[in-house]
Amino acid sequence: MVLYAKDIMKDYKLMLNGDTTALEAAKIMSQDHTGFVIVQKDGNPYGIVTEWDFINKIVAPGKDPAQVRLHEIMTTPILSVSPKTPTDQLTVMMSKQGVRRVIVLENNKLIGVITSRDVLRIFKDYMDNLSDVIARFGNF
Repeated sequence: MVLYAKDIMKDYKLMLNGDTTALEAAKIMSQDHTGFVIVQKDGNPYGIVTEWDFINKIVAPGKDPAQVRLHEIMTTPILSVSPKTPTDQLTVMMSKQGVRRVIVLENNKLIGVITSRDVLRIFKDYMDNLSDVIARFGNF
């Protein structure tokens, strides 16, 4: 059975403007229990800001998050896939690019996000299922 991006993604459609302050974004990230926000330009995903961006670009240099705008610290372009991308291709992309989050686009519109935790979750499910199959064959 092949799993696709649409099978493991989490619905996610929140996008913030680039002129949103890092402080405002941090509050949203805290409320939503996410380690990232998507930055939009003209209604389309344009960049991503992660917890690492906060640490490396705001906290470590001692900047005031109320004075920093997302467009100043975002990473662009964002790695994206279609909902029909097989998960094996997705995991290779994430590994090669060294990213923990991939957005899922359908007709250039944000429909979801896949994180490394989602990939680990499906790997765990796969291993559990494989263990069940092995246990059944062991009982013959």
